[in-house]
Amino acid sequence: MKSKVKQLPYILLIVIFLFISGLTVHGQGKVNILAGIGYPELINVGLRYQLNQTQMGLSIGGFPSSEYTGDLLSFTGDFYYHFAGLSKFSDLRLWYGRIGVNCTRESLTEILISWNSNLRIGRYFYFTKNFGISIDGGLNYHFNTDITGNPTLAAALGLCCFYRF
Repeated sequence: MKSKVKQLPYILLIVIFLFISGLTVHGQGKVNILAGIGYPELINVGLRYQLNQTQMGLSIGGFPSSEYTGDLLSFTGDFYYHFAGLSKFSDLRLWYGRIGVNCTRESLTEILISWNSNLRIGRYFYFTKNFGISIDGGLNYHFNTDITGNPTLAAALGLCCFYRF
């Protein structure tokens, strides 16, 4: 348990550094609001801030209670780098790499907290200058161990609708 607690400040420090460094290095950006569904974000809403070809995002998600999982709540922080593809609707490139940290809280009979990190590749699809969807997939690494005491690796998937200001 101590090793899990010791990891938390380092993870939070890295996420905060990514957000602050992006804000001081780049110029004016754009804000996106989004709603989506994915793993490990669950059913989520969030914000992304665009700085040139990078974005930083925060989201909060949840999933309805069931007899197997209880209430699920998810907090996610991500960094996006857009690297390929052009659109007539935006100067932001269509293909992106995404790295992020996620904390999920589960409460069935007791409260369980799990930490994940994910690495994904995805693409934007614009319908208008301000509206579109994004789809991404990759790997999700669980910092918490499974019942055998080993960390686990799983698929990470996401689909979201976004509106740009």
